[in-house]
Amino acid sequence: MENALPLQQHPNFGAALRLMGRDVRSVDLPGAAPVQIIRRFGMTFAPRGPIWTDETGTGARANALRALPLRLINSERSDPALHDAGFRQTMTAAHVAELPLTGKPDDRIARMRGKWRNSWRKASGQGLRFERTIYDTGLHQWLLDADTAQQKAKGYKALSHAVVLAYAVECPRDVIIFTARKKHDDVAAMLFLRHGMFATYHIGWTSPKGRKCSAHHALLIHAAESFGSDGLARLDLGTVDTEHAPGLARFKIGCGADVRPLGGTWLKLPGF
Repeated sequence: MENALPLQQHPNFGAALRLMGRDVRSVDLPGAAPVQIIRRFGMTFAPRGPIWTDETGTGARANALRALPLRLINSERSDPALHDAGFRQTMTAAHVAELPLTGKPDDRIARMRGKWRNSWRKASGQGLRFERTIYDTGLHQWLLDADTAQQKAKGYKALSHAVVLAYAVECPRDVIIFTARKKHDDVAAMLFLRHGMFATYHIGWTSPKGRKCSAHHALLIHAAESFGSDGLARLDLGTVDTEHAPGLARFKIGCGADVRPLGGTWLKLPGF
Protein backbone atom coordinates (compact mmCIF):
# COMPACT_ATOMS: atom_id res chain seq x y z
CA MET A 1 0.00 0.00 0.00
CA GLU A 2 3.01 2.31 0.31
CA ASN A 3 2.63 3.48 -3.29
CA ALA A 4 -0.94 4.68 -2.66
CA LEU A 5 -0.53 6.76 0.49
CA PRO A 6 -1.18 10.48 0.91
CA LEU A 7 1.94 12.55 1.52
CA GLN A 8 1.37 12.85 5.27
CA GLN A 9 1.26 9.06 5.68
CA HIS A 10 4.12 8.20 3.32
CA PRO A 11 7.47 7.04 4.77
CA ASN A 12 9.26 9.76 2.77
CA PHE A 13 7.39 12.43 4.74
CA GLY A 14 8.11 10.71 8.03
CA ALA A 15 11.82 10.50 7.19
CA ALA A 16 11.88 14.23 6.39
CA LEU A 17 10.19 15.10 9.69
CA ARG A 18 12.60 12.91 11.66
CA LEU A 19 15.52 14.66 9.97
CA MET A 20 14.02 17.91 11.30
CA GLY A 21 14.04 16.44 14.81
CA ARG A 22 10.34 15.62 15.01
CA ASP A 23 9.07 12.62 16.97
CA VAL A 24 7.57 10.40 14.27
CA ARG A 25 7.01 6.66 14.36
CA SER A 26 5.32 4.07 12.22
CA VAL A 27 2.93 1.66 13.93
CA ASP A 28 1.65 -1.56 12.37
CA LEU A 29 -2.13 -1.63 12.23
CA PRO A 30 -4.22 -4.71 11.34
CA GLY A 31 -6.12 -4.17 8.09
CA ALA A 32 -4.29 -0.97 7.19
CA ALA A 33 -0.99 0.42 6.02
CA PRO A 34 1.42 1.15 8.88
CA VAL A 35 0.11 4.37 10.39
CA GLN A 36 2.47 7.30 10.77
CA ILE A 37 2.07 8.91 14.20
CA ILE A 38 3.52 12.28 15.19
CA ARG A 39 3.99 13.34 18.81
CA ARG A 40 4.03 17.06 19.49
CA PHE A 41 3.42 18.99 22.70
CA GLY A 42 2.54 15.69 24.38
CA MET A 43 -0.20 14.95 21.82
CA THR A 44 -0.09 11.96 19.46
CA PHE A 45 -1.86 12.39 16.16
CA ALA A 46 -2.14 10.81 12.72
CA PRO A 47 -2.44 13.19 9.75
CA ARG A 48 -4.48 11.82 6.82
CA GLY A 49 -4.62 8.33 8.28
CA PRO A 50 -5.06 5.47 8.84
CA ILE A 51 -5.31 4.11 5.28
CA TRP A 52 -7.39 0.94 5.42
CA THR A 53 -7.62 -1.93 2.97
CA ASP A 54 -10.99 -2.31 1.24
CA GLU A 55 -11.54 -5.64 2.99
CA THR A 56 -11.34 -4.28 6.55
CA GLY A 57 -14.83 -3.92 8.03
CA THR A 58 -16.11 -1.28 10.44
CA GLY A 59 -15.83 -3.51 13.50
CA ALA A 60 -12.26 -4.52 12.71
CA ARG A 61 -11.32 -0.88 12.11
CA ALA A 62 -12.84 0.18 15.44
CA ASN A 63 -10.98 -2.56 17.32
CA ALA A 64 -7.69 -1.57 15.71
CA LEU A 65 -8.27 2.12 16.47
CA ARG A 66 -8.97 1.40 20.15
CA ALA A 67 -5.53 -0.19 20.46
CA LEU A 68 -3.69 2.70 18.82
CA PRO A 69 -1.80 5.16 21.07
CA LEU A 70 -3.59 8.10 19.46
CA ARG A 71 -5.39 11.16 20.79
CA LEU A 72 -6.05 13.01 17.53
CA ILE A 73 -6.78 11.89 13.98
CA ASN A 74 -7.12 14.03 10.88
CA SER A 75 -9.00 11.33 9.05
CA GLU A 76 -8.48 10.62 5.35
CA ARG A 77 -12.14 9.69 4.89
CA SER A 78 -15.41 9.67 6.78
CA ASP A 79 -15.43 6.55 8.94
CA PRO A 80 -18.07 5.40 11.49
CA ALA A 81 -15.38 3.28 13.13
CA LEU A 82 -13.88 6.42 14.63
CA HIS A 83 -17.00 7.06 16.72
CA ASP A 84 -17.23 3.39 17.66
CA ALA A 85 -13.62 3.50 18.89
CA GLY A 86 -14.29 6.43 21.23
CA PHE A 87 -13.30 9.36 19.05
CA ARG A 88 -15.48 12.44 18.69
CA GLN A 89 -15.35 14.89 15.82
CA THR A 90 -13.98 18.34 16.72
CA MET A 91 -13.65 19.89 13.25
CA THR A 92 -15.60 19.40 10.04
CA ALA A 93 -13.93 17.94 6.99
CA ALA A 94 -11.78 19.96 4.64
CA HIS A 95 -12.01 19.22 0.92
CA VAL A 96 -9.10 18.29 -1.33
CA ALA A 97 -8.61 18.44 -5.09
CA GLU A 98 -7.13 15.38 -6.81
CA LEU A 99 -6.24 15.36 -10.51
CA PRO A 100 -6.22 11.90 -12.13
CA LEU A 101 -3.24 11.25 -14.39
CA THR A 102 -4.55 8.16 -16.15
CA GLY A 103 -6.20 8.24 -19.56
CA LYS A 104 -5.36 10.12 -22.74
CA PRO A 105 -4.59 13.86 -23.11
CA ASP A 106 -8.03 14.35 -24.70
CA ASP A 107 -9.62 12.95 -21.54
CA ARG A 108 -7.75 15.53 -19.47
CA ILE A 109 -8.89 18.35 -21.74
CA ALA A 110 -12.49 17.16 -21.54
CA ARG A 111 -12.37 17.34 -17.72
CA MET A 112 -11.44 21.05 -17.72
CA ARG A 113 -14.09 23.68 -16.99
CA GLY A 114 -14.85 25.96 -19.94
CA LYS A 115 -13.09 29.14 -18.74
CA TRP A 116 -10.12 27.15 -17.49
CA ARG A 117 -9.83 25.37 -20.85
CA ASN A 118 -9.89 28.71 -22.65
CA SER A 119 -7.07 30.02 -20.44
CA TRP A 120 -5.04 26.87 -21.07
CA ARG A 121 -5.50 27.21 -24.82
CA LYS A 122 -4.50 30.87 -24.62
CA ALA A 123 -1.32 29.91 -22.75
CA SER A 124 -0.56 27.19 -25.28
CA GLY A 125 -0.17 29.85 -27.97
CA GLN A 126 2.17 32.10 -25.98
CA GLY A 127 5.46 30.44 -26.92
CA LEU A 128 6.13 29.18 -23.40
CA ARG A 129 9.01 26.80 -22.80
CA PHE A 130 8.90 24.29 -19.96
CA GLU A 131 11.65 22.73 -17.88
CA ARG A 132 11.53 19.91 -15.35
CA THR A 133 14.38 19.69 -12.86
CA ILE A 134 15.24 18.07 -9.55
CA TYR A 135 15.26 20.57 -6.69
CA ASP A 136 18.67 22.09 -6.06
CA THR A 137 19.14 24.48 -3.13
CA GLY A 138 21.62 26.63 -5.02
CA LEU A 139 19.45 26.92 -8.12
CA HIS A 140 15.97 27.10 -6.62
CA GLN A 141 16.26 29.19 -3.47
CA TRP A 142 14.66 32.00 -5.49
CA LEU A 143 11.40 30.02 -5.62
CA LEU A 144 11.30 29.56 -1.84
CA ASP A 145 12.05 33.27 -1.41
CA ALA A 146 9.26 34.17 -3.84
CA ASP A 147 6.87 31.89 -1.97
CA THR A 148 7.80 33.50 1.36
CA ALA A 149 7.09 36.91 -0.14
CA GLN A 150 3.70 35.90 -1.52
CA GLN A 151 2.68 34.26 1.76
CA LYS A 152 3.48 37.50 3.56
CA ALA A 153 1.70 39.64 0.96
CA LYS A 154 -1.43 37.48 0.94
CA GLY A 155 -1.49 36.77 4.68
CA TYR A 156 -1.35 32.99 4.77
CA LYS A 157 1.04 30.31 6.00
CA ALA A 158 1.84 27.01 4.30
CA LEU A 159 3.90 23.97 5.26
CA SER A 160 7.37 25.08 6.31
CA HIS A 161 10.10 25.26 3.67
CA ALA A 162 12.19 23.24 6.12
CA VAL A 163 10.08 20.25 5.10
CA VAL A 164 11.07 20.78 1.45
CA LEU A 165 14.75 20.96 2.37
CA ALA A 166 14.57 17.84 4.56
CA TYR A 167 12.56 15.96 1.91
CA ALA A 168 15.23 16.85 -0.66
CA VAL A 169 17.93 15.40 1.60
CA GLU A 170 16.03 12.16 2.31
CA CYS A 171 14.53 11.72 -1.18
CA PRO A 172 16.68 13.85 -3.51
CA ARG A 173 14.93 12.82 -6.72
CA ASP A 174 11.43 13.31 -5.38
CA VAL A 175 11.37 17.11 -5.01
CA ILE A 176 10.59 18.25 -8.53
CA ILE A 177 10.42 21.74 -10.02
CA PHE A 178 8.56 22.69 -13.19
CA THR A 179 9.33 26.11 -14.67
CA ALA A 180 7.66 28.05 -17.51
CA ARG A 181 9.71 30.59 -19.43
CA LYS A 182 8.70 33.22 -21.94
CA LYS A 183 11.69 34.38 -23.95
CA HIS A 184 14.37 34.77 -21.26
CA ASP A 185 12.12 35.26 -18.23
CA ASP A 186 10.84 32.75 -15.68
CA VAL A 187 7.10 33.46 -15.57
CA ALA A 188 5.77 30.55 -13.48
CA ALA A 189 7.05 27.69 -11.35
CA MET A 190 5.63 24.77 -9.38
CA LEU A 191 7.24 22.51 -6.79
CA PHE A 192 5.94 18.98 -6.23
CA LEU A 193 6.78 16.31 -3.65
CA ARG A 194 6.58 12.82 -5.15
CA HIS A 195 5.52 9.90 -2.96
CA GLY A 196 4.86 6.49 -4.47
CA MET A 197 2.27 6.68 -7.24
CA PHE A 198 1.22 10.21 -6.29
CA ALA A 199 2.74 13.70 -6.27
CA THR A 200 1.61 16.60 -4.11
CA TYR A 201 1.54 20.21 -5.31
CA HIS A 202 3.41 22.17 -2.66
CA ILE A 203 4.47 25.58 -4.01
CA GLY A 204 3.23 27.63 -6.94
CA TRP A 205 4.43 31.01 -8.16
CA THR A 206 3.72 33.19 -11.18
CA SER A 207 4.94 36.62 -12.26
CA PRO A 208 2.74 39.44 -13.60
CA LYS A 209 3.81 38.38 -17.11
CA GLY A 210 2.88 34.81 -16.25
CA ARG A 211 -0.57 35.79 -15.02
CA LYS A 212 -1.16 37.80 -18.17
CA CYS A 213 -0.48 34.80 -20.40
CA SER A 214 -2.08 32.16 -18.07
CA ALA A 215 1.26 30.40 -17.69
CA HIS A 216 0.16 28.52 -14.55
CA HIS A 217 -2.60 26.77 -16.49
CA ALA A 218 -0.18 25.50 -19.12
CA LEU A 219 2.44 24.58 -16.54
CA LEU A 220 0.06 22.47 -14.45
CA ILE A 221 -1.05 20.47 -17.48
CA HIS A 222 2.56 20.04 -18.58
CA ALA A 223 3.42 18.72 -15.10
CA ALA A 224 0.41 16.38 -15.19
CA GLU A 225 1.47 14.98 -18.56
CA SER A 226 5.05 14.58 -17.37
CA PHE A 227 4.07 12.76 -14.19
CA GLY A 228 1.56 10.67 -16.13
CA SER A 229 4.37 9.56 -18.44
CA ASP A 230 6.27 8.45 -15.32
CA GLY A 231 3.36 6.17 -14.45
CA LEU A 232 2.00 8.22 -11.56
CA ALA A 233 -1.72 7.92 -10.92
CA ARG A 234 -2.68 11.24 -9.31
CA LEU A 235 -1.71 14.77 -8.41
CA ASP A 236 -2.84 15.95 -4.98
CA LEU A 237 -3.49 19.68 -5.39
CA GLY A 238 -4.20 20.27 -1.72
CA THR A 239 -7.18 21.74 0.08
CA VAL A 240 -9.96 23.65 -1.64
CA ASP A 241 -10.92 26.73 0.38
CA THR A 242 -13.62 28.69 -1.43
CA GLU A 243 -13.99 31.16 1.47
CA HIS A 244 -10.42 32.28 2.16
CA ALA A 245 -8.74 31.45 -1.17
CA PRO A 246 -11.49 31.51 -3.81
CA GLY A 247 -9.16 32.22 -6.73
CA LEU A 248 -6.92 29.26 -5.95
CA ALA A 249 -9.99 27.08 -5.37
CA ARG A 250 -11.34 27.98 -8.82
CA PHE A 251 -7.96 27.17 -10.35
CA LYS A 252 -7.88 23.71 -8.75
CA ILE A 253 -11.49 22.89 -9.56
CA GLY A 254 -11.28 24.27 -13.10
CA CYS A 255 -8.39 22.04 -14.16
CA GLY A 256 -10.64 18.99 -13.91
CA ALA A 257 -9.63 17.74 -10.48
CA ASP A 258 -11.97 15.62 -8.41
CA VAL A 259 -12.99 17.42 -5.21
CA ARG A 260 -13.77 15.21 -2.23
CA PRO A 261 -14.10 15.65 1.53
CA LEU A 262 -11.58 14.31 3.98
CA GLY A 263 -12.87 12.76 7.20
CA GLY A 264 -12.58 15.63 9.65
CA THR A 265 -10.60 15.95 12.88
CA TRP A 266 -11.34 13.50 15.69
CA LEU A 267 -10.30 13.53 19.37
CA LYS A 268 -10.27 10.39 21.50
CA LEU A 269 -12.23 10.73 24.72
CA PRO A 270 -10.71 9.51 28.01
CA GLY A 271 -11.80 6.06 29.12
CA PHE A 272 -12.38 4.56 25.66
